Amino acid sequence: MTVLSHTHPLVLQLENDLLPLFRAALAPLAAAAPQVLASVFAFSSGTNSTFQNYHFGISCLLEEVPEDAPEEVALLVSVTGLDTGARLGAKIVWGQPSGQVEAQAELQAGDLPALHAALPGLLASLQQAASRGTPAV
Repeated sequence: MTVLSHTHPLVLQLENDLLPLFRAALAPLAAAAPQVLASVFAFSSGTNSTFQNYHFGISCLLEEVPEDAPEEVALLVSVTGLDTGARLGAKIVWGQPSGQVEAQAELQAGDLPALHAALPGLLASLQQAASRGTPAV
């Protein structure tokens, strides 16, 4: 099922690979961090074109956080620059005001095997961050 329209073959591959994997990760995440509302997302963005960049991930919204603390931590997989040469990135990132990157995978452009190899560690990092409820010091 295609969630995003007007897609590049790499985006279609990521969508087919990642979205089922991310949906399957929701139950273990909920068990490890019951105070978190987790959901899977996919969207496109861009300045020259709405379909310049694509983002896939799992968003974890935290309950009862102080006003000056981030209320979200997410696993974000992005493919950017589709119109100029695709770049692939994956990271665990906290929402504002922190914006702290807790973990990330160093990936070469379009290196899907490296992304798949990095995902178990990134999912574990997301689970730890969501369970902790605050960015690592």
